[in-house]
Amino acid sequence: MKKIFLFKIFWLSGFFLSMFNLCVHEPSYGQSISFNQRINYQNRSIVLRNIMMYGDSLLISGEIGRDSLGLSGFFVFRTDTFGNIGLIKFFRDSSLMDHALLDGRNPIMKNHSNNIVLGGVFLQRDDLFAMELGSDLSIKMYKEYFANYVTMYIHDVEEIFGCYYFLGYIQTQNGDHDVFLQKIDSSGNKLWEKTYGTPTKDETGRAVVIEDEGLTIMVSESFDNTPNIENDTRYWIRFMHVDTSGAIVRDWREEVTDYEGWAGTLLKYNKDYIYTSNTIGDEIGIGPLTGGQIVRRDSAFNLVWRKKLGEPDSPFTGLGDMIFSADSCLLVTGQNVDSSMTFNAARIMKLGLDGNVMWELRDTGYAFPDGQSLNFMEGIASPSCNSIYAVGYTYKNAGFYEGLLLKVAGDGCIDTLCTTTDIEELIHLHENQVLMYPNPASTEFRIRLSEDVHLPINVWVCDMHGRRIKSVLMNQYLETIDISGLPNGIYHVLAEHKGLIVRSQAMVKMK
Repeated sequence: MKKIFLFKIFWLSGFFLSMFNLCVHEPSYGQSISFNQRINYQNRSIVLRNIMMYGDSLLISGEIGRDSLGLSGFFVFRTDTFGNIGLIKFFRDSSLMDHALLDGRNPIMKNHSNNIVLGGVFLQRDDLFAMELGSDLSIKMYKEYFANYVTMYIHDVEEIFGCYYFLGYIQTQNGDHDVFLQKIDSSGNKLWEKTYGTPTKDETGRAVVIEDEGLTIMVSESFDNTPNIENDTRYWIRFMHVDTSGAIVRDWREEVTDYEGWAGTLLKYNKDYIYTSNTIGDEIGIGPLTGGQIVRRDSAFNLVWRKKLGEPDSPFTGLGDMIFSADSCLLVTGQNVDSSMTFNAARIMKLGLDGNVMWELRDTGYAFPDGQSLNFMEGIASPSCNSIYAVGYTYKNAGFYEGLLLKVAGDGCIDTLCTTTDIEELIHLHENQVLMYPNPASTEFRIRLSEDVHLPINVWVCDMHGRRIKSVLMNQYLETIDISGLPNGIYHVLAEHKGLIVRSQAMVKMK
């Protein structure tokens, strides 16, 4: 397997405290990240769900488990492409009475002003909140919206003509699930709120594409035709287009076959729709089992192709997010469970627009002593053909998760880099083993190795996009590296031994 650079160490380089109706709390040190290990934060459960490019950096959001008051919150942070955290904010209910959740498929977006807009809910109150953050994660707008529903979730946020649409689902007082859609203006004022559904079916708004000056909503629709038989509920996909007033312009329901399932992510390619769904397996006494698939339909919803992504090795699969790659292919996250239902491997796949898998990688993330492994991949982002970033989480024990964050090469190759030591100890150890100075540097800098370091050492100088622009092979413990030909700016210097990174440091080049 080819060697690539992978996230190894995160350290918190900036804290920005503010308070609105949600409180922001300063994180603590003690965080370690690698692909095959975990993201630890204050010894609390961590789930990473969403990741997107934000200029030259990555914007990541996720959930934080219960604190000393028994409350959960969410957090948003930025990293560079080497995984170094710059800005991070943790949000919670300022009244300290409820859980603040940001757990939909795509409840966060970048708007036309390059600000960040997100929508979430309070778990107990089931009220919606909307927030706009600046590039420094300062709060530009925050609003709460009272909702008289039993349950509410927000799955998607979109912007049309300067207004925001929050899509999800609600549960009514009689237990029926309906699609939920709310429109607000740029100041957060609610313009209207609508629900869509029928009492005999459960409808969930899952994903949106913007077209024809409106929203095409992918809905998961279910119907329990035999309520006395357990686990036989049928699911299928429904596409509903609404205009900016919320009026339904057209409506199409998937034909009922043995392939129906509940909706995942929706993309538009030219005039075709490409979407993920998870089929519902046969009733076998342990509940419905999911089988991930990707479907492409033309503008009239005629089937172009359908690809199952679990069989023949295992039908027990699930899919997370799906995006277009820089070279107009499909990148998909998910997980694959073996037939024993004890081993769950995180997955990343690249598919052509014909639905054929170009490559797939799987990894175990965290393995229990008895060999079990339960890992899930959620969000994915790709700024170029050579870099893919994905986030997810791994199940450690009952009610406790740890985040996963990884970087993959464009050809699907990955190195396994494990970090098991406390972050402060690891940084101190690496600083003693590999010294890089001066910093800032003008024409050259030196690397001094301790005798504990095994030779040879590959030294790479990379730009902010992760491109390796200079390399030196060290066979001695002191080396001078010429950087006189590089333009001023920030670079990253990597020191590797047999593919393992022993030091990663930002370096400033200035005359």
